[in-house]
Amino acid sequence: TLIIKILQRHNIITYTSSSTTTEVISSRWRRGDAIQMAKLLSSFFIVQATTSSAAAFLPKFRRLTPLLFNQMSSSSQIAAILESPSAERNKGPIYDMVLGSKVFPTLMENNDNNKIRVLELAAGCGVHSTYFASTALADGMSIEWHPSDPDLEARLSIDARVERDNLANSIRPANGWILGKAGGTACNDGHRDKGDAGANNSGVGGIEADYSQYHNYFDLVTCINMIHIAPWEATIGLMECAGKTLRKGGMLLCYGPYKIGGTAVESNLNFDRSLKSRDSRWGVRNLEDVIEVAKKEG
Repeated sequence: TLIIKILQRHNIITYTSSSTTTEVISSRWRRGDAIQMAKLLSSFFIVQATTSSAAAFLPKFRRLTPLLFNQMSSSSQIAAILESPSAERNKGPIYDMVLGSKVFPTLMENNDNNKIRVLELAAGCGVHSTYFASTALADGMSIEWHPSDPDLEARLSIDARVERDNLANSIRPANGWILGKAGGTACNDGHRDKGDAGANNSGVGGIEADYSQYHNYFDLVTCINMIHIAPWEATIGLMECAGKTLRKGGMLLCYGPYKIGGTAVESNLNFDRSLKSRDSRWGVRNLEDVIEVAKKEG
């Protein structure tokens, strides 16, 4: 039932209670989600193809994406909600000390829509998405939350959490935008060192056309615990995206460890060495470098 609800949210199927399930291939397929949803449809026979065009469509995607079709073997794995210990630890302090007390009140003062539109980049498994949105709603705010992550399993986890918590009216289906050339995902946390971001995957390339409909749209862009566990190109892609999608007066919130003047507390220096031992492209960044890239993108 959960998988079917996710498919319905992406406008991929119409599900009826009759013995025959009717498949509707939506004309509004998004480039990244098309492969993902075709995989779900074909692999688990949730929907029976009832037309010749649909019957021809699904095998085509099976041939194009053999790796995707073999990634998971059961519906329970697809619908599985991933966990992030660090996100669970910091979600309360981030909301109480930053979002709820400073960022959201400031945005509401200069908001003609009476709604806060948020783009959450590198959203990970959805812990922050659902907690921040539900807490803001409980505080009386109107929220339109757009989670984004290039990792396929992360997006499935986000959508599953949204369905579980009945937040579909406030949180949009997760999108697969890749930040820059290298991507960027918060799912490296929690013993998940490799996602599917990069070439030949289900994510969408980090090009302006991917989010052209959202230019000057968002009040807030967040990126939590991504900059240090992704190549530098992902940070550049983050700033390019934020520069184009934030409205005038909007805000960018980046959370994570940083160096200042090339140094940091000993624990973060040790963390930096640990990150670089796992991937030479990772590491705790100099805050000055991050700010400089942000300024270049406005």
